[in-house]
Amino acid sequence: MRAPLPAARAAIAALLLASSTGARAQVDADTLKAAFVYNFALYATWPAPARNTAEITVCVPARSTLATALGELAGKPVDARKLAVRDVDAYAPGDGCDVRIIDAHIAAAPMERGVLTVCDCGETPAPQGGIIALVREGTRLRFDVDLAAADAARITLSSKLLHLARTTR
Repeated sequence: MRAPLPAARAAIAALLLASSTGARAQVDADTLKAAFVYNFALYATWPAPARNTAEITVCVPARSTLATALGELAGKPVDARKLAVRDVDAYAPGDGCDVRIIDAHIAAAPMERGVLTVCDCGETPAPQGGIIALVREGTRLRFDVDLAAADAARITLSSKLLHLARTTR
């Protein structure tokens, strides 16, 4: 069940505030990015039927600096499912992945039905086909959403999440 609107806004606002100057010293960048990815999973809806009714699987390249931070979130609840994290080859098909972490160094994100692609883009433009791009804006961490890519993957993103995006296209 989705969190009530005030609680949802408070949780997402806390993530955004954590990237401010004072809190940045307490939370490293990868932990913050992992928290964003977790919240993206909370506010996304996948096409039925679910691949796995017990888990939401986040696939992350083993070489990614996010692998450890995401691993610490394994087992956290995502609606009635639990978050699972799996190391994968960065460019292999996302068989069994509900969320796929990619980096900005690929030319195009893999487009797969039912897979939420999240680019750890830094200051690099997001690759074509990615649904959500984590971007650095000065000292802040923000995110952009490609609604056409989400629609092609049959992923629905909550309006609460879209409202917090830096840009939607």
